[in-house]
Amino acid sequence: MPAPHLLSAQAYFDSELDVSVSTLLTKLRHHLKMDVLFVSKFEGGCRTSVFVDADRPKEGARFAHPLGDTFCKKIADGKLPEVIPDAREHHITRKMAVTDELSIGAYLGVPIYLSDGDVYGTLCSFKHEGDPSLAAQDASLLRFIAELIAEKVESLRNAELRGDRIRRRIDRMTSRDGLEMHLQPIWSVHDERVCGYEALARFQTEPYLSPDIWFRDAENVGRGEDLERMSLTRALDTLDSLPEHCFLSINASPQAILSGQVSDALVGVNPERLVLEVTEHARIRDYNAFRASVGELRDQGVRLAIDDAGSGYASFKHILELDADVIKLDLTLIRDIHVNVKKQALAGALVAYARQLDTMVVAEGVECQEEFDTLKALDVDKIQGFYIGKPAAPH
Repeated sequence: MPAPHLLSAQAYFDSELDVSVSTLLTKLRHHLKMDVLFVSKFEGGCRTSVFVDADRPKEGARFAHPLGDTFCKKIADGKLPEVIPDAREHHITRKMAVTDELSIGAYLGVPIYLSDGDVYGTLCSFKHEGDPSLAAQDASLLRFIAELIAEKVESLRNAELRGDRIRRRIDRMTSRDGLEMHLQPIWSVHDERVCGYEALARFQTEPYLSPDIWFRDAENVGRGEDLERMSLTRALDTLDSLPEHCFLSINASPQAILSGQVSDALVGVNPERLVLEVTEHARIRDYNAFRASVGELRDQGVRLAIDDAGSGYASFKHILELDADVIKLDLTLIRDIHVNVKKQALAGALVAYARQLDTMVVAEGVECQEEFDTLKALDVDKIQGFYIGKPAAPH
């Protein structure tokens, strides 16, 4: 049998070998024994350095020159060779002002070509003294690294374009008032009636995108806080439409709670009718800070719920760390629970845990009578799902 470390060599390198582009460029300059290495960008009639690596701090400062006055442009146009052993001796470069300004001796430079054939800029390196040992293979190495840089540039450009599209999509949704809150009823097993509702964001746009995509994309482009504030405000607006005996359960990210955004939104709202849900997917980096922030809300009467319990490790950590008022069992645990003894055992354990701490248990995603009966037998407090009622716009 092959040695274990040979079985997944590709996976090992993909996961373990992580070298940044800047580190790679620094190592490249040292390999070439050059004083300065830089990546330039052609834009607006200028050659502008976007990355500079040098031993001397002063030489590591970024610089810009008119495009026509640079080695870079002439190399990209084929008017200069990629390898110049001594710029002071070459018949073109010895007359160029930039040669003296940057004190260029030996010089290597190659264009950075994007996949559409456009020239992004150049990858260049120089030393202050001439070097007759520079050879074509040195330029070949630069061309190889330039291809990697081009891939990185295009990846960043694509990310920027995607970010622009997302921001425009959010702006269109906002301008057209495309966010609605739908309410899904929550059934009290003991009282045998609806006792609360969860507010769920629904985006009325074409093409349809699920709420998790909207919030994920908004977070990725720096608009997550805006979208969450809008959703929180709309959710609280539905509270007046609920019967007095019903609570409203709303989703809130840890960051919105820590920043005071949730606290600000609750001014003038009866806190005793609110439940804040923190999901399995919401990362809490500092439990002490979060407990302090959410504690202020709980002191006012707001209840804290841990959503998606049973779907992963994070939800169990939330349960252990936060002493929540409500534990919501995830729909993946509930689905077909009436025929799955393992799911029954886990759900039963969570209910037993909750009983010791005087915590309410809500089962989400219940879709049939058999699931309902099983959960009732397990002593779950409340039931939510299509069997009770689908999310709908408030009347």
